[in-house]
Amino acid sequence: PNKHMNYSELLDNVRNYTEVGSEVLSNTVINVFITNVEDKIQKQLDLDAFRKFATSSFTVGSPFVTLPEDFDYERGMQIVDGNADRTWLEQRDTTFIDEYNVDRANNTGTPRYYANWDQNTMIVAPTPNAAITVELWYNRTPERLGNGASSTSTTTFLSNNASEVLIYGTVAEAFSYLKNPTYVQLYDQKYNQAVQGLSVTQMGRKRRDEYADGVLRVPLKSVTPGGN
Repeated sequence: PNKHMNYSELLDNVRNYTEVGSEVLSNTVINVFITNVEDKIQKQLDLDAFRKFATSSFTVGSPFVTLPEDFDYERGMQIVDGNADRTWLEQRDTTFIDEYNVDRANNTGTPRYYANWDQNTMIVAPTPNAAITVELWYNRTPERLGNGASSTSTTTFLSNNASEVLIYGTVAEAFSYLKNPTYVQLYDQKYNQAVQGLSVTQMGRKRRDEYADGVLRVPLKSVTPGGN
C-alpha cells in the first residue's frame, strides 16, 4: 500500500484485497473494521500521535477533576502555581486518597496526590483550597477515520504515516467477517510485521538521541578466525 492513504482509498483497497464488492462490504461494515483496528493499535502502541495535554483549574472545595472526552489513560498530572512553577502530583490508589482525605470538606490545601475515581473523573488530595491550574498529560482515544456520523476525517495520523498497518489490519477483519481463516492468518501476520516496524520507528528510533545514545547497530555473530 501507499505511504499516504485516505478514507476512500482504504475502502477501495479492502474491496480489492478481498475481491468482494460494496454489496457485501458496505461502508458501514468496513467502518466497524477500521474502528476495531484503530482501537487495537491504540492498545498495542504508545505513539506520540496519541499523546495529548489538557489544562484546567481546580474547583475550590472539590477534590474531583473531570477528564477530557477523548481521555484514554493518564501519563501524569502537574499543578502550576502563580509563579508558573510546576509540581508533579504523585499517583496513589483511591483507597489511599480516601484514607488521607477522610474529611474532604476540611482537609484542604495544595493537592499532592491523585487517583482514578471512575472512567470520567480523577480525585486529588488534599481538597484544593484555590483554583490552581492543573495540567493533565494523557493518551487520547484514536482519531477516527471517516466513520460517517462519528467522524468526517478523510485522513488520520495512521492513514498518513502507517497505512500498511491500517490496511492489513482492516483486511484481516474483513476476511474474518467473510469467514476465510486462511487469509485472516496471512493478513494478521502482515499486520503484526507492520506493527513491529512502526514500533521500532515510533517507540525506538524516534525516542533516541544519536548524540547521547549513539547509532543503532545490528549485532553480528562473531566468527572465531580459523576456528570451527
